[in-house]
Amino acid sequence: MTICEKCGKEVALPFKCSYCGGNFCSDHRLPENHDCKGVTTATKKNDAPPKTEAQTQETPSFNFRYDFSTLQPPRKRRPRFSFPAASMVLLILIVLVFIVQLAAQVILGPAYYLPGDHGSFLYYLAAARATVMERPWTIVTCIFAHGGLLHLLFNCIVLLSFGPILEARIGSKSFLYLFFGAGILASLGQLLFTAPEAVLLGASGAILGVLGTLTVLAPRLPVLLFFIIPLKLWMATLGFGIISVLLVIFEVGGSIANVAHLVGLVLGLLYGYWLKRKERKIQELLMRRFLGPILEI
Repeated sequence: MTICEKCGKEVALPFKCSYCGGNFCSDHRLPENHDCKGVTTATKKNDAPPKTEAQTQETPSFNFRYDFSTLQPPRKRRPRFSFPAASMVLLILIVLVFIVQLAAQVILGPAYYLPGDHGSFLYYLAAARATVMERPWTIVTCIFAHGGLLHLLFNCIVLLSFGPILEARIGSKSFLYLFFGAGILASLGQLLFTAPEAVLLGASGAILGVLGTLTVLAPRLPVLLFFIIPLKLWMATLGFGIISVLLVIFEVGGSIANVAHLVGLVLGLLYGYWLKRKERKIQELLMRRFLGPILEI
């Protein structure tokens, strides 16, 4: 039993004063009923009552101070923009090589290209069956060289229209593999059907490889045939493929490299199917990895 410090009465449930810490009965529990000395030590009306030593040990006080003036607003991250750089670089190289060709024609005159004269300028730039073994770099440089302004404009328009779209889809590295792979193999295929002294010029094989791959990956992409007729991409590619086959079979076209066009288009279609199959495998792997445990449950 606890004894009231004011009247000495035994109390089963005493009241403990929060100011002085003494034990009192119900009649003397208020500070004014037992002449509490702890009230007189308060200096402000809203001051908290003094705590006993035991209370101080049980609930230690912490005083945290932080200087909010040092806080700075978070930096805004600039959005990353992936520009199809490879397509633009290839386009610039094609134009620069054509400018070199024009300059060489003006400076060299007839010595620019003499059929059968392997010392003339164009045989160092364009591929020919008679010179490709001793000048292997021409199988690559012939992709960037062109036979005229219309030839250049047509290839540049197609490359500018479809190259950046495909590059954004498959990445610059895969795009370059396709461009040079289709261009080189298309040129080699054309050389098998041309005269030994005839030169091969143009990026048509490489660009048709780009067109074929994009047709497989995005067949319903809208295009304007001759800038007028609206078509789906697969329709335009199918029509061009049929025309190329007929030209190759009936040997129509003269100086046009129909075999190179057909080889580049077929290679592009095959590469597109390979990429599409690869994407499906990746999707299936992700589905099994993340949804497999859920489906098993």
